[in-house]
Amino acid sequence: MLPTSDDVRYLLPCSASFRCLDRFSILNDLGELEDANGQVPFWDVLTTLLGSPVETPTQLAELLDTIAVTLRGSSGQAGDYQFLKSFVRDFQPAFFDTYWPLIVQLALELPHHFPRGSLQVLGAESSPSTLKLRRRQVVCLIVHQFLCTLSAPVWREEFFDFSIWYGPDQRHEQACRIYLTCFFTYLGAFLPTSKKWDDDWYITYTLVNAESDYTALGLSPVVLNTIEIVVTESYQTCPVQLGLPSGAAVVSANRYIGFGQSATQEEVHVGSSPEACPAVLVAPPLGRNQVVVVRGAEAMFNITGRRRGIEAIAQDVGVSVDWRQRTMLFMDALELNTADDENGLPDLIPQNLTRELNKATIAFSSGAYEVVHSPLWGCGAFGGDPFVKVALLWCAASIANTPLKIICDSGLQEIASSLKILVGGVERRLETVQDLLELLLSIPRKTMKLATLDWMVGRLALLTRDS
Repeated sequence: MLPTSDDVRYLLPCSASFRCLDRFSILNDLGELEDANGQVPFWDVLTTLLGSPVETPTQLAELLDTIAVTLRGSSGQAGDYQFLKSFVRDFQPAFFDTYWPLIVQLALELPHHFPRGSLQVLGAESSPSTLKLRRRQVVCLIVHQFLCTLSAPVWREEFFDFSIWYGPDQRHEQACRIYLTCFFTYLGAFLPTSKKWDDDWYITYTLVNAESDYTALGLSPVVLNTIEIVVTESYQTCPVQLGLPSGAAVVSANRYIGFGQSATQEEVHVGSSPEACPAVLVAPPLGRNQVVVVRGAEAMFNITGRRRGIEAIAQDVGVSVDWRQRTMLFMDALELNTADDENGLPDLIPQNLTRELNKATIAFSSGAYEVVHSPLWGCGAFGGDPFVKVALLWCAASIANTPLKIICDSGLQEIASSLKILVGGVERRLETVQDLLELLLSIPRKTMKLATLDWMVGRLALLTRDS
């Protein structure tokens, strides 16, 4: 049985404790390698397998299948590797002539870069909350995500390696093709001919755990900070929308952060940035007062659009960008099970508003950011009402003393115009976070989605008359 990691250390394939059955008799002489349970070190099996020639998509699929069955007993979501074989077939001859030798080389460097054979789990007992890795270490981990040689972290059973992009019947083929293209483009930085590789480039993965409740600050006279509603033709993973050079960008994360098979905002941001992918190995599910911050991950392509309409275009090489300064703020919103909003917004209650305010404030306070860029964060919280969500983000940014930019694509033009009306009304009539929170808390729970705008604007007008 494949050993699992624990909640303190994540076990890597090069660890002597990472053992498996030699199901296919890969090793010629087990000798002292085999233990009482018939298991051998997986690293010996893997190094032998990687010494075999791989010259066709079918041979690649057979190798990956041998690894998967050796470790897990089946190919899992990769199935017959149909999508991967098709992708690699279109990528010939560069894949087998150039990229496969590099993949093997980087994979075999694992013991050198991680002599302990494990990674610290963020926030675990007696462990630091930040993992700082050189870029060469990170690419080594990513290559093993490609080879699917890793075990599942204790908190998740899937979506920790790239096998989800290999099988037939992908739910979003364009997205998976883009994510694989980003991976191979990233590998190009480590080719001997590349001038892009820099060993002074670090990627950091941080679990920010706030003990304090920021609601008290919200009830103090904190002045509302600057907010701007920005309408762009499409969402993009270009430097400007990612907060570079000295800002940060919100990633609308799940509680279990990471990549996937579709094109949610989180999946696009992580899938386009391979260096963010290892975060799934060390970041446990987010708690109520926790966010994950990833710094230094380069977006390999500018992915424009959303959902079924995404496209990948080259980043503007004419713009000088220091990707080491990029900051990704992984924030999960409330997971609500309200069946519908026919009776208004039943989740619009103080404890939910407090939870979202705290979550955003923790993220925005995690660094000294010139500005924070955010989409309409919040998933389905408060019925998906954009006015409640933006007001909360505004409060959080003000408590963190950080200017805020809300990014809307052209499909949200009408919503953006309405948001500007709300912002203008608040700026003319309210001064503090406490004022805005009191306005939010006074919204009747029976108020329908989107009707919150008229209610708040009307309330602000009354405040003006009373004054």
